[in-house]
Amino acid sequence: MATYPKVSLAAVLKEYDQPLVLEELVVPPLEPGAVLMKVECATVCGTDVHIQRGRLPGAQIPLIAGHESVGTVIAMSGRDRDANDQPISAGDRIVFSYPWCGSCYWCTIAGQPTLCEATRMYGWGPMTESPHLTGTFSELVYVRPECNILRVPEELDPAVVASTTCALRTIMHGFERLTQTGPVLPTDTVAIMGSGAVGLYATAVARRSGAAKVILLGAPQDRLEIGSSWGADQVVDITATSAEERRDIVMCLTNGRGADIVLDCAGPVAAFEEAMELTRRGGRVVEIGIGTTDPGTISPYYLNIKMISVTGSVSGAIRHYHRALGFVRSNTGTFDFGLLNTRGFALSDINLALAGVESQEYLKPYIEPSRR
Repeated sequence: MATYPKVSLAAVLKEYDQPLVLEELVVPPLEPGAVLMKVECATVCGTDVHIQRGRLPGAQIPLIAGHESVGTVIAMSGRDRDANDQPISAGDRIVFSYPWCGSCYWCTIAGQPTLCEATRMYGWGPMTESPHLTGTFSELVYVRPECNILRVPEELDPAVVASTTCALRTIMHGFERLTQTGPVLPTDTVAIMGSGAVGLYATAVARRSGAAKVILLGAPQDRLEIGSSWGADQVVDITATSAEERRDIVMCLTNGRGADIVLDCAGPVAAFEEAMELTRRGGRVVEIGIGTTDPGTISPYYLNIKMISVTGSVSGAIRHYHRALGFVRSNTGTFDFGLLNTRGFALSDINLALAGVESQEYLKPYIEPSRR
């Protein structure tokens, strides 16, 4: 049996609006049901930048940043199968979900574990609480007993897999919420706001869901080009158009009615307000991308007179991770998912990767802790 590691190098955020620093941390012993994972690849999310800048009130410093990853099992305690009832052993590649408590009202009665108030999300801190290694910009991650895990097919690109653990699982949850109000019909026009990883994955899923037309609104141009290659029938550069012009474009493409379905995968409140304008009477809006508590202005007119149905979605349960992995595995020949992963970095270069995401130079850069 391999020697249990004693320390792990990790990228730590000690103060908001400051660079992350590398620290060597003690690896805690495993409690029953826990897994120690060696990080193979961790992708960088816009949320990581927001946390670094102190824009998300739920984060608690000091913290180990990062929440998207894929890795290999180093050690386990009292667990030998994944959530898909597949055997798991040391050396297997896995992904894991957030540690929803599994016993509260939201996890049990409501069946909505992503609303669990007891969860301790990875990359949000604080690292002062045991088991400490709860961020993915690290050599090792402590996977809590409450975390569900899934074995990952070895043939999949690890950088793509890491990106599915946030962006694509979020879209799988969003489409699940959408289809609770009705299917995506082969006559539907789907408009997607935002061309980050979430919006691009939404484009691919909308295309494969059988929508008649997919419209992607976002920026910059290189991301819109990925959207086109992934099946968007029309792309709209938000930096070259006003809200009124974008509405005119969507109306022109939909016989003056508006989109049947709008998925807001952008961050600003203004995007949600615009989504209501782009939706036809009786259409549906799914709010996925909002990352702020800033207030917006939406008239009840949209809900009453226009009869627009609005639903929201946050994060994803283990079934959404499973669907995300299945989608990538089934569609690797259809979509070049590797286009998201613009550059790889060593753990020591984490601040360059974060800066590149903030400046939009990189779409979904990835960290390889073994890289030197």
